[in-house]
Amino acid sequence: MGETKSPKKHHVSIWGIILVFVGVVLLLQNFDVLPWDLWGMLWRFWPALLIIIGLNIVVGRYKPWLAAVIILAVLAASLGLAVWQYQSPLLRDVISTYSEPRGDLHEAVLEVDFQAGHLRLSALPPDSPNLVEAVSRGAGLTADFRRQDTVGHLRLNSTWDRRPPWGRVGTGWTEWKVELTQGIPLVLEVKSDAADAALDLRHLKVRRLDMELNAGNCNVRLPSGEGITRAFIEANAANIEITIPQGVAARIEVDVNVGVLEIDESRFPRKGDYYISPNFEDAESRIYVKVDCNAGRVKVL
Repeated sequence: MGETKSPKKHHVSIWGIILVFVGVVLLLQNFDVLPWDLWGMLWRFWPALLIIIGLNIVVGRYKPWLAAVIILAVLAASLGLAVWQYQSPLLRDVISTYSEPRGDLHEAVLEVDFQAGHLRLSALPPDSPNLVEAVSRGAGLTADFRRQDTVGHLRLNSTWDRRPPWGRVGTGWTEWKVELTQGIPLVLEVKSDAADAALDLRHLKVRRLDMELNAGNCNVRLPSGEGITRAFIEANAANIEITIPQGVAARIEVDVNVGVLEIDESRFPRKGDYYISPNFEDAESRIYVKVDCNAGRVKVL
């Protein structure tokens, strides 16, 4: 007698569906259809994962395709609600401001830890007496300022950074406008997650810039004044555009893993491991740039 074959059981891979969903969202963000800071809102829908797992247990073993359709519907509904809440004007009413006088400071170190939103950083007017002026819309802003002799240390971060991990997601929408003094040398340390950032440093005396970008877009205009600036940028699943002002020489070192690199080689021809201005060694204004990019796009102009 021939052996009776038991019918094959088909199962729904919920993690496969979730990966497809995440990939679609990232694709739409790359084409500017969805904002990068939407992830801050999507995290609030983590209980949907429990619903999905439960649906897969109850329905998946008997009707896997029906379970797949229901799971996709739950994910689509979560995305739709996240977009609706992101666009709601009621979430943008919270406004906080902060300023710190420059006083007799000769140098300052500024740390910015920003998550899920729009970050704009630029220069104060030349005659401003302040070290920094900041405005936050959406989630609040906290500041920690210390000074050591004539050196100031300032840290700016979101108010939910002090909450436990499961309570850090606020409204999911934040906009910061941070303006800094032109009068003294600065060291900037910027970290952004799922953000759209624009740093206009052309009129600032930035001696060192350290950046960590995770899942977002960033546009950086480097200083145009005399002196030496050193910029170290780490980008993970992020798109970054770096502008070197005209008349400023640069030496650029870039390491891109699974990504795209675009450099204006008419200004910065390649020489060994670097892209370097022909007059770099003799220039009065010089910028050293080092970029490590994992899964993203780097453009240098």
